[in-house]
Amino acid sequence: MLSFYFRDPKRLAAMESNHLSAFLNEAAVYFHAQGYFFKYARASLGYSAAFGDWLKCQRVRIDSISDDHVVQFFDSVSPDANSPRRKRAVSAVNNVLSLVRKKHPPRLSSSFAEKEVERFSEFLRTERGLARGTVEHHQRGLLLFFRSMFGNCQISMKRLSAESVHKYVTGLPHRSQQRNCCAALRAYFRFLRMNGICTSNLQQCLPVVRSNRMALSPKWLGDGDAAKLLQAVDRSTKIGRRNYAAILCMMDLGVRVGDVAVLRLDDIDWTHGTIRISNHKRGRPYDLPLPDRTGVAIADYLRKGRPATPHRNVFLRHTHPIGQPASAASLKRMVSVAWKRAGFTGPNRGTHILRHTMATCLKHEGQSLKSIADVLGHHSLQTTTLYAQVDLPALRRVAGEWPEVTV
Repeated sequence: MLSFYFRDPKRLAAMESNHLSAFLNEAAVYFHAQGYFFKYARASLGYSAAFGDWLKCQRVRIDSISDDHVVQFFDSVSPDANSPRRKRAVSAVNNVLSLVRKKHPPRLSSSFAEKEVERFSEFLRTERGLARGTVEHHQRGLLLFFRSMFGNCQISMKRLSAESVHKYVTGLPHRSQQRNCCAALRAYFRFLRMNGICTSNLQQCLPVVRSNRMALSPKWLGDGDAAKLLQAVDRSTKIGRRNYAAILCMMDLGVRVGDVAVLRLDDIDWTHGTIRISNHKRGRPYDLPLPDRTGVAIADYLRKGRPATPHRNVFLRHTHPIGQPASAASLKRMVSVAWKRAGFTGPNRGTHILRHTMATCLKHEGQSLKSIADVLGHHSLQTTTLYAQVDLPALRRVAGEWPEVTV
């Protein structure tokens, strides 16, 4: 099947003699069977072939390929980790790597750092019940910290000093990395304290990394802006019907984009007019009444837009591979495109502003914070206050001027 994408004899011969040739051909068969665009499939195979050539030069056996090899390869050819081209290439290589791991499952690492991170991750999953995304964030941050501090040696808190920990955190290039690292380290130090290891001196040295989030009056959409956003979605197409229904789930129900992506047909009770939200962040599903507007939009998509598929997810992909469940990332990109079509510019134009909008509307209707927290699926009322705060511009319009006082 490689000959379908590579016609040049020399290039085809190089692909067939590549270190990953068997898996490249398997990936080519998959791309062709799923109807992927020719240019996308060809580029993906090219990236993966370059990775295979690098593995051969580094004398890495196929059964010992790890994620570290992927990072090392791309660091050598594309140092900018945030470039869109590198992200596409990494995704392509990981697709082929998934085929490799089906035949050659990754071996259990004997690294002290990875063993300790896995022990900590198991605690986060089973004891604290954190969402998978949060656990993965902590895993990445903690693993990089261990490798920097201990290398391949055994993990020992006695070898750490407050100065070395503070220097490592403040030396990270981006504020978001510093904030994520501090969150991971605080959770890990608490975990050690529960196991009888004192880390108070290390926890106290962690810096407070300020967030860019405004302390008051979070961004939210007024009725006019919300209508403008919905009008930017072309509901005459199948994918437009999907996008319209997905946006309404976030706007009318305050559902996180991750929960919209995993919404299933069985979660909607059409008889009683309710919908079950998975609440993946807390792991505690809850039911909400299904608004008429949202229910009509979902029903319209199911009847006239949703592709035929064995999957039970409500929202599916309409590009190749067609019929697969839509991911949270693809729904985020969809909302971003809708923002641009509506003519909105500036920051705070993601999916979470729709959740803020719903919470703020409930507060304007006089609902209590407890009621809003129940709708949002929050465990803490303190978190809810960040979503539904006082509308300062509205207060300024109704506030009277202070009388002048003369002495």
